[in-house]
Amino acid sequence: WRCSICMCRGCRSPPYSIMTGLFGLLLVVPVADALYLPGFLPKQYEANASVELKVNKLTSVKTQLPYRYYTLPYCLPDVIRESRENLGETLMGDVIENSPYA
Repeated sequence: WRCSICMCRGCRSPPYSIMTGLFGLLLVVPVADALYLPGFLPKQYEANASVELKVNKLTSVKTQLPYRYYTLPYCLPDVIRESRENLGETLMGDVIENSPYA
């Protein structure tokens, strides 16, 4: 067995390395009790406020290609607009569009 730090034989035992890693993890965990992701701010609505509903792409287990939501015979809005709210949607290939429902 060789030490992972200096590659000598046996200067550190495996339990020491494991305990050091667990101790380091425990130092970080209490600090990370909240997580903020850019672009994911919660939005609060007033009572009886209008909520805009959006649609996403359609996927199938039979084909690997996604379909746009409005390629199927659903009710169409007057104007179809794409909506990009954050970088994650773009990276995942989501096609977020408006819907006629509010």
